[in-house]
Amino acid sequence: KLRRRFERLGRTARVLIYIGFVMGISLFMSYFILQGANDLFGFNKQDVQVEITVPEGSSVSDVARILKENGVISEPTIFTLYSQSRNDEDEETEFVPGTYVLNPKMSYDEIIITLTAGLSDDATVEVTFPEGLTAHDIADLLEENGVCSADEFITALNEHDYSRFDFVANIPPSENRYLKLEGYIFPDTYEFYVGENVDSVVSKFLRAFDANWTSELSNRAEELGMTMDEVVTLASIIQRESSEVEEMNMVSGVFHNRLNNQDTYPLLQSDVTINYVETDIKPYLQVADQEMYDSYNTYVCTGLPVGPICSPGVAALKAAVYPESTNYFYFVTDSEGTYYYAATLDEHLRNIATASQVGDGKTNGIATQDEENG
Repeated sequence: KLRRRFERLGRTARVLIYIGFVMGISLFMSYFILQGANDLFGFNKQDVQVEITVPEGSSVSDVARILKENGVISEPTIFTLYSQSRNDEDEETEFVPGTYVLNPKMSYDEIIITLTAGLSDDATVEVTFPEGLTAHDIADLLEENGVCSADEFITALNEHDYSRFDFVANIPPSENRYLKLEGYIFPDTYEFYVGENVDSVVSKFLRAFDANWTSELSNRAEELGMTMDEVVTLASIIQRESSEVEEMNMVSGVFHNRLNNQDTYPLLQSDVTINYVETDIKPYLQVADQEMYDSYNTYVCTGLPVGPICSPGVAALKAAVYPESTNYFYFVTDSEGTYYYAATLDEHLRNIATASQVGDGKTNGIATQDEENG
């Protein structure tokens, strides 16, 4: 009996050891997969510029080691396997020797594209994109600086897959949306390679948006019952209506008052949305699409347009979620940039008369058609 007991205990111990071994392997594999995924897509990495040199005749494993030593990647084995998986059988990835400026937040694809295309740091260009530019404005600047062609950039915004950025999946699909990623091409100063791969270019903009869409903005949007896309859309209108930061919150307050009182003020009636239709949609469509035009035209559509009309900066994004609390439903600006706010249509009409007497008499702001459209 004693012997049988020891045998049973021995079997139990072996089973427990086996279970522990399997669990240990499973935990290791889970950690390895998670770390590998973060490394593959550049998630949770430091946003810094890193200079590396690829010597002549470097193999894939040599490059993986160099990237690891310089802190660009953390999983050289996964990088090596991934690089090889992109090629046909028996074909080796060929990296062009040279000195490169990389970023740990770059995905493996971006790193590989850079190193195989020979986009070394002696062929870089710095480009500044101010707040309020449209996708076409940005595309033209990229082409002017030799980064990529305007056409391929615009095509990439609508047709290429950037789902590795979680926020891209939160952009609502719509047939009437002209450019899916309009508004998310974050305004800033960037360093590009001359002739850089278009997906690498777009990814730099999206990475910057992701970094600037903070948890504070996200939480505040949720408090207001707004989606991320609604905030970006409103911010884009604020950006074009009020380039002066100190006025953004006031303008935001006017639009929020209208959005919260749609029975009385169903239309935002912002001229800048018409400008977007006329200058950034119509000239680029081969076939007229009135339904799309109307989806952006806030003299026609109820509430916010179907999508953003430019790339808003941080100040406009914050203004969109922190509107000034007022009783204003109208604003107008004169040709010298002075803002006039009003709570009633009569007061607004008086403001328009005052604004039109300044400078060249041109005014901008909320229209006066509420009585007819409401």
